[in-house]
Amino acid sequence: MASAPAQSREELERKVASARWYHSLELPRGIVTPGEYDLRPALERVPFPISLEGRRCLDVGTRDGFWAFEMERRGATAVLGIDLDDPAELDWPEPRPPIGEEVRSDLEARSRCFDIAASALGSNVERRNLSVYDLSPETVGEFDFAFFGTLLLHLRDPIGALMAVRDVTRGRLLLNEVISLRMSITQRGPTAALMSLEDPFWWIPNAKALRRYAEAAGWRVVRASRPYLLANGAGAAPPPLGPGLRYGSRLARQLLLRAGAPHMWLELEPR
Repeated sequence: MASAPAQSREELERKVASARWYHSLELPRGIVTPGEYDLRPALERVPFPISLEGRRCLDVGTRDGFWAFEMERRGATAVLGIDLDDPAELDWPEPRPPIGEEVRSDLEARSRCFDIAASALGSNVERRNLSVYDLSPETVGEFDFAFFGTLLLHLRDPIGALMAVRDVTRGRLLLNEVISLRMSITQRGPTAALMSLEDPFWWIPNAKALRRYAEAAGWRVVRASRPYLLANGAGAAPPPLGPGLRYGSRLARQLLLRAGAPHMWLELEPR
């Protein structure tokens, strides 16, 4: 990690306040970004390697860069974070709706927040505008460790995405994803529900289906967690509830906002 450029606390606070943050990030001078999701408690739950010394690492769906910066902090030689900046490249259901200004500004905020944080931290993490489906040894090379978090629900083809990550990962993948607690309890077999009719929210699986995703994509499950709640951050808002998005009752939305979204992690290695 390079040394961070000198900037006053006031200057950094001004930059942080001007952006809409997805992750709660600890920046210099005691500043914490008001993210929608606070992933810091998740570091105590997921089996993130204590040391990544000498390893080349991949963060799929990096957003503001929380996991990518953590990889660098733990000694990774090089870190690549990928995400999409063009709303046309998202997995929209058909027929595709007109893309509004809110979606465009949200995607613009992804790279902007990352740049603010990387500059403040003096980070050498590379962020690339690239779809997970386009990962290949020719486009990005190979990695010793990869992280994939809270992204499968936005993908039309979650198994294809996990196959693409497998093609560039010679070490282990840590998958940390949203699951349905209700279906994990009530459904005996692998089950996934289609979430949306008009937004880039696709499948939400139960715990058994998440394992089947990984196995069908050519991964072996080394170990898996019990479901846990991923904490919301200071900038969290209630999940949307519209005619095309089936999040359930308003009470369920409020509980989700207060408690966090149910997740589970899988530690995987290529078969």
